[in-house]
Amino acid sequence: MKRMTTIAAVLVAAATFGLAACGSDDDTTTTAAESAKAVTVTGPWTRVTAAEAKTGAAYMTIASKDGDVLTKASVPSSVAGMAQLHETTTSGDSMDGESMAGMKGMKEVSSIEIPAGGTVQLKPGGYHIMLMELAKPITAGETVPVTLTFEKAGEVTVDAVARES
Repeated sequence: MKRMTTIAAVLVAAATFGLAACGSDDDTTTTAAESAKAVTVTGPWTRVTAAEAKTGAAYMTIASKDGDVLTKASVPSSVAGMAQLHETTTSGDSMDGESMAGMKGMKEVSSIEIPAGGTVQLKPGGYHIMLMELAKPITAGETVPVTLTFEKAGEVTVDAVARES
């Protein structure tokens, strides 16, 4: 009986030590779920497109508690062939590089920084998600799932509702 008690005590001590080794109160590790909470997306919407349109755009406001970087956006292939992060530009910063003084254009950007405690608006005339090679027109009231990929928060999917601009 004494031997069983000793074995039980050793097992309890080993289990306690093993659990203590897994983490502590000052552990700074953040899980993906905790990181996702640090990024919030509000008001996602997309423009209704004309029947012959091959491109569309999605907009939203992104906030980050701790700061993050949006590195990619994607949509299902049933919506578009690809999605890119874009920025509206003026005077010579167009996609084709030609000077168009005072004219607006747009260019693809590799990422969009979301400041700690701040927000970034993806809106007409600014940053936006360009939907390229549309599979079909986007109609009023349609919901387009947009997956955003962040450096810290990972993937966050939102539903952008189609509306007139």
